[in-house]
This record gives sequence, C-alpha cells and structure tokens, in this order.
Amino acid sequence: MLKAKYQKHTAAQYQQILQGARALFVEQGIERVNFSAVAARCGIARTTLYKYFPDKESLLWAIQHQAFSSLGLALRARQTARPLTALERFAAYFEELVCRFELDPDFIRFLDLFEKTYQTETARHRSDIYNKMFHPGDFGSGDTVRFLCENFHDGSLRPELDPHTTAVSATYTALYALIGFSKDRAPLLLKYGVAAPGAARFLFDCFLRGISADGSLPAGAR
Repeated sequence: MLKAKYQKHTAAQYQQILQGARALFVEQGIERVNFSAVAARCGIARTTLYKYFPDKESLLWAIQHQAFSSLGLALRARQTARPLTALERFAAYFEELVCRFELDPDFIRFLDLFEKTYQTETARHRSDIYNKMFHPGDFGSGDTVRFLCENFHDGSLRPELDPHTTAVSATYTALYALIGFSKDRAPLLLKYGVAAPGAARFLFDCFLRGISADGSLPAGAR
C-alpha cells in the first residue's frame, strides 16, 4: 500500500516537473533557465530535481518525449476506435496537432525552442540521447512517418504519390505551419480577423484535398 502510494506521488511529481519546466523554458528560453530556476518553479528542492533528471539535457528530452508520446497515443486511440483510411490518418494527425495548438499553446512553443536540437540529433542514426529517450512506438520522427505510411495505397490517396515523401511533407508542413501561427496569433486575429487555429485547419484541408484520390476531405475528420 505504502509502495503504491509512493509510486503515485513520484509519478505525479515527475509530471509536475515536466509541466513547470516546460512553462519556464517557453517563458525565458532554454539557455537562460537553470536547474535552480526549475526547482523553484516546481516548488521542490534542487536535490529532488536531480533524483529525476541528471542534467538539463535529459529534462529537455523528457519534455519532448512526452509531447510526441501523447500525440502518438491519441492517434493510436483513433485508429483503435475504428479502422482509418490512409487519408483519414493524415486528417487525424493534422487535427490532433491543431487540438493541442488550441488547448495547450506551450506544446508548439516548446517544439519550436527545441526543434534545432531535436532535428540535429534525429538526423544522426546512432544518437545516444535520442535512442535512450525514444523507443520503437514512442512516436518520434520515424514512428510518425510510419503511421502516416501505413495502408497508404488503399485507394483514398492519389496513386502516384510516394508514401515516404508525402508523410514527411505532411509532418514538416504541419509542425512548421503551427510554429509560425503560434508566433503570429495576435496579428492574425487583430489585423485580418482570422483565428490561428482556423487558418491552420484551412491550410491542412488544402493539403488533404491535394493528396486525396478524388479531391475531397474525409468524412468526420474532426
């Protein structure tokens, strides 16, 4: 009983650290934040923080891992609820990202901050830190592309499209578009009267129509 209670407390504190640290990195930038600041934000001792993370790099990667893992779980849940066509997979991926963009703006803001480091490490096939943090099925870069490539030639997409190229294009289009919209949310709304999530959905719908076999959007994509 006591062990279960301790494990529950440990898991809750771990999540508290990830959330507090992410907010701090978004507010102040990665370089300006140290472990003392993270501990203070989370209301814990610095020694407690070291029990979970040996250094700032491991903390950053844990935040990144959680972001992609939560996205992966949501996509797999959609797939489990009912079989998805290839086009519906792309639609589900876009919609899950926009939902996070709406409900959890720091999700995209942190990805923007950590993007350079993440892309550099994932480009290295034997990156120790990437392989340590991401395991098969955790929805790192490769898992997302593989999800979008599954059942690609089922007739819902244009037959001449290459699965890998289309999937990579979708992931980069989505992430970089949302990063851009996250920086211009207020100007978009004030200057043009367009909400950033709506603009993102319009862009993604155009992408979906472009890859759709008949130029239509999947029914019930949202």
